[in-house]
Amino acid sequence: MHICESKMDDIIKLGCPVCGTVLSVRNQNGIESKSVTCPVCKTKSPFRSFKRISNGYGDEPTEYPQEGNDPNADQTAINDGVNYILGRISVPAVSLSFQLRLGKNVIGRKGEASSAGCQIPCTNKRMSREHLVIEVKKVPGKGFVHYASLFKEKVNATYVNNHLLEYGDKIVLKNHDVIKLPDVVVHFEIPDRDETDF
Repeated sequence: MHICESKMDDIIKLGCPVCGTVLSVRNQNGIESKSVTCPVCKTKSPFRSFKRISNGYGDEPTEYPQEGNDPNADQTAINDGVNYILGRISVPAVSLSFQLRLGKNVIGRKGEASSAGCQIPCTNKRMSREHLVIEVKKVPGKGFVHYASLFKEKVNATYVNNHLLEYGDKIVLKNHDVIKLPDVVVHFEIPDRDETDF
């Protein structure tokens, strides 16, 4: 009996940050620094991006979006609502704001040779002309999901909420996340649905 209880404590439940599927994962040392691949949407995300779900008695089995008659019924409850608003980034240091669009949004240092759609003026040249990508995808039942990744392998250190972003990482951004580029700090925002432009 004691062994069974110990095994149950080793399992933690996580909500996928992309599709909202509830996953059961074995708790192990150093799990906070690992990535987890969702079996439903196949997206690999850092452990810290997953929402921890309480492991109380009577937990239901893992829920998959494909099950049931209405594929959106369970997802709405899991995801705490659906975001159908495109995000934007603001750069307070230079009083700039960029509206993100569906697809890949390349962010980098302003320059004639830059192909970045969001070009940020910098006095230093530590930020690459094409440095960061924020990709916006429409995910069924989730709405618009914003992923941050590095444009290329060799760039100066970049952080999302004080976590080092490494080449190959694909971080799901949330409202008010802070991205520290080499020469400037950028804020990711999802505008209020009721916000009015004057």
